[in-house]
Amino acid sequence: MLLKILPESFITNSTNITNTNKCFICSEVLNKHKETIIENTAGCLFKITFNNEPLELEITEYLECVEFTAPKGTIIVSNKIFDNLLIDFIGEYYVDIDIFVPPQASKVVFKIENRDIFCLEDIKGFLEHEIGKKYKFLQINQELIIENYHLTVKELEPYQVCLINNTDLEVEFDVPVTKPPTPPPLEKENIVNDLSEDVLASGFEGVRTIEPSPILSREQLRQKRLAFYSK
Repeated sequence: MLLKILPESFITNSTNITNTNKCFICSEVLNKHKETIIENTAGCLFKITFNNEPLELEITEYLECVEFTAPKGTIIVSNKIFDNLLIDFIGEYYVDIDIFVPPQASKVVFKIENRDIFCLEDIKGFLEHEIGKKYKFLQINQELIIENYHLTVKELEPYQVCLINNTDLEVEFDVPVTKPPTPPPLEKENIVNDLSEDVLASGFEGVRTIEPSPILSREQLRQKRLAFYSK
């Protein structure tokens, strides 16, 4: 089903969908998929696909419907989704829309840079509560902002897009290991005692190996001194 896509400036009430995957859809879509929506009490998503002909790209986004109150034959999405679809705000564009029923998430691995989250007593409970308030579903590579913590969905099971309501998540973290800086190598004094065959073959002549001077005893030094002054 093709719908004309509109940016969030077309919203006529106070609902804010900025920087979200939420949308408003026309009532025709509700009438078409009413039975599926009723059967899936945990919720449904809507999959929209945009065929960007100039770039020869087919781009897909998954959206949560806030209301079925958009003007006839349209869907209203956040400006973030407009950017993700690489759509210009000037012009008329259409997306193909279909209902999508993802599975419930069973496991999620978050990539996190801010280690301060590990100061919380119950990280898993905190995330389940806060994510459940703000997000209905997760998908691979999705970036989440929970209070002051920034997380990225690195792994998700059993599918790349999953509902997260009514589920007990198995939460894991992928925390980059901070390695200490590598110390600079120590400078070494290289002493060359002889020349390689390659150097000798290149024509260097008259170069001789300097033998270390022998260490003389006190008596030997005395004899050398007497011999010098008796000349």
